[in-house]
Amino acid sequence: MSKTVILGIDGWYPQVDGVTNVVKSYREHLEGEYDCEIVAPSYGKREDAEGEKKYCGNVFHNRSLAVPFIKFRNSVPGHDGRLKKFLNEKKPALLHAHSPFAICALFARYGRKHGVPVVFTFHTKFKDEFMRVTRSRLATAIMMSVIMRNIRRVDYVWAVSQSSANTLRGYGFKGDIKVMRNGTDFPAVRRGEREALAARVRAKYGISPGERVFMYAGRVVSVKNLGFSFGVTAELKRRGFACRFFVVGGGDELEEHKRLAAKLGVGGEVVFTGFEGDREELRAYYACADLFLLPSVFDNAPLVIHEAAAMGTPALVPAGSSAAEIITDGVDGCSEKLDAALWADRIERLFSDGSYEAVRKGCASLAYTWDDALREVRAEYARIVSEGGKKRKSNK
Repeated sequence: MSKTVILGIDGWYPQVDGVTNVVKSYREHLEGEYDCEIVAPSYGKREDAEGEKKYCGNVFHNRSLAVPFIKFRNSVPGHDGRLKKFLNEKKPALLHAHSPFAICALFARYGRKHGVPVVFTFHTKFKDEFMRVTRSRLATAIMMSVIMRNIRRVDYVWAVSQSSANTLRGYGFKGDIKVMRNGTDFPAVRRGEREALAARVRAKYGISPGERVFMYAGRVVSVKNLGFSFGVTAELKRRGFACRFFVVGGGDELEEHKRLAAKLGVGGEVVFTGFEGDREELRAYYACADLFLLPSVFDNAPLVIHEAAAMGTPALVPAGSSAAEIITDGVDGCSEKLDAALWADRIERLFSDGSYEAVRKGCASLAYTWDDALREVRAEYARIVSEGGKKRKSNK
């Protein structure tokens, strides 16, 4: 029996986000037990070659079409004869879509035709993203109907947290959902290593000993609510609390966010590093940060919380958010109502009442590794492959 698993996604380097890191990590950690192949859209020969060299090699790049005026390519795997030939040659035992768009639709069709089970993992609150991009309720409704049709056609549906499963239910999905958490590839920071990495970043940016460092990592887009963190930084500055806020990431809205930081009077305090693809350099930024600020209610089980925890950096997140699902407030992280003054209050208290060190040490328990996460994935893959294409699911 074939032990080939095809991992599919509709976005790829240079548009790197948490989902692309998940797909990359799946292959890295499942190799040896499964022959894992990645199918991702081409962003052009130059970008594909750069991605293979810097980010992840040996990826099958399916056909895509450029979208005018924006740095995005529309993946069209269903119109790529090379991909169909590739799938036929690989004879996959399982197809796993990490996007509900074109690759999910293709996998569903191919799976039905060839008796191959298809898994889909729900990572993202797409309705929010559609509204951000289109600013149209009608366009959002049409796009949601498309992805929900695709999701209902697969055999097994996974979600990365209970909160994300609830979101999918809210979209109208009535089939079975299994929660399968993601992990981090960051090893736990060693004694003395955190201080050395932090010192390197502090020296690079001229950060004084009295300045606290906060951080965000990911796409620089409005749905991440970065403007809120700029507001918190501005409030702390008004109170005389010395700090820097590192924004590690890139995206189409980067310049817009730089202008917003300047408008709020924190153009000097907010440091935009751009996209950082070197994982060791990213570890250094995490190690330098005293707190990871994630005011987003958009994210489902964000990997960055686990990454920060592995480096001994606790997170401050919105109360009631998906990110708050794994945090015990005041023990291994902090959650607070989305109010800039309240977040500033909480930050000041953390560093004045002696509670910060206990929270920092406690956050290590949140460093859920890929070895932890993939242990359950392996068991589920084995069960699904053993069933093969005989047992089809109804996800109406």
